[in-house]
Amino acid sequence: MNLPFFFAKRIAIHEKKTFSSFIVRIAIIAITLSVAVMIIGTAITRGYQKEISHKFYDCWGQIYVTHFLPDPNSFLNDDVMDNDTALVNKMQQIPNVKSVNAYRIQSCLLKAKDEIEGVVLKGMMNANGFSSFQEYYTQGRPIQFDPAHYSNDVVISKTISDKQHIQLGDKVLLYFLNKNEFQPKVRKVNICAIYNTGIEDFDKSIILCDAKLINSVNNDSLTVIQGYEIHVKDNGQTLETENEIFNACLEPPLQTYTLEKRFSNVFSWLGMMKMNEKIIIFIMLLIAIINMITALLILILERTQMVGILKSLGMSNFKIQQVFIYSSLFIVTTGIILGTLLGVGLCLLQQNVGFINLDESTYYIKQVPIRLELSTIVWIDVSTIVICIILLLLPSYIIRTISPTKALRFN
Repeated sequence: MNLPFFFAKRIAIHEKKTFSSFIVRIAIIAITLSVAVMIIGTAITRGYQKEISHKFYDCWGQIYVTHFLPDPNSFLNDDVMDNDTALVNKMQQIPNVKSVNAYRIQSCLLKAKDEIEGVVLKGMMNANGFSSFQEYYTQGRPIQFDPAHYSNDVVISKTISDKQHIQLGDKVLLYFLNKNEFQPKVRKVNICAIYNTGIEDFDKSIILCDAKLINSVNNDSLTVIQGYEIHVKDNGQTLETENEIFNACLEPPLQTYTLEKRFSNVFSWLGMMKMNEKIIIFIMLLIAIINMITALLILILERTQMVGILKSLGMSNFKIQQVFIYSSLFIVTTGIILGTLLGVGLCLLQQNVGFINLDESTYYIKQVPIRLELSTIVWIDVSTIVICIILLLLPSYIIRTISPTKALRFN
């Protein structure tokens, strides 16, 4: 029989009426809550990073190819080029490239009824350019592209629609103020769809259109563009794909820019959330460790006479240490199992029910996002149990200082 294991079960599980049993329950509850908070915290952090990144990638792609930009955060650029089908085909041969779409950007004034507002047109050359964006349409149909002529269809955001009181199917005027022209150019366009991404800076100003509409305003040929918007298959390989495009496909003055460079403030903010995740894990581990050390010391203190009896019967210090380490292992394991069930259960409930909502204008999404990863859950559980047991070895050494004769008289 494994005597240390037998005594440990009696101490940690079967003992019901001592003060230490109350402390054991407190320790189990503390570890349960710590593990649950770690799982929930990492799931929310990673879910938020994934959802926000996904929205930005759908709206803008992961990589841009354009002329050199003094300020990558500015999308308005006067430099243009011809759409090079050979270059597009070359970039599409790169394994991680999902799609390459030519685009144009143009600022203008939107006039609806008695209101005028400055907006930015984002034009694509064909329907494929908006394929990843259509999941954000709340009503309407896609733009009807015509290879020989520009389309009058535009897609506005729900933010603009509500502010300007524009409905699906309405006709509005777009005024373009070009350099060296006193008279603005006007285009009457049709609202064919309304979208809502929840990204305030995007929704309040961006209108989707046919790039050939912008070309007609600037008296450019139908093939003139400002650059290429590239979507990739694996976001984790974006930097490698950017370098491959730059080295294998481009010649000066063309440059590559990742979306992280063009929205550096947003992605820096998302990157800071990783630090928050680490802080949450550190604090919760610290709470679990402090509670376990306290519980172990109380277990040893309350059973000082038992330690003296076992020593007087010839049990070694190491064996007696094992009794309390096994007891701690029971407590930690129980807390980890309960904490994992609690944390995963709440995450699955939020995933399927969405009972915690957010202000979309502030957080970009309507509900708290969840991303559960089995590897992360296993890492949290294993790390908690390993760190707790290693650190509990030190206070268990107090057993070596207990004298059998003094322990037997201890009360």
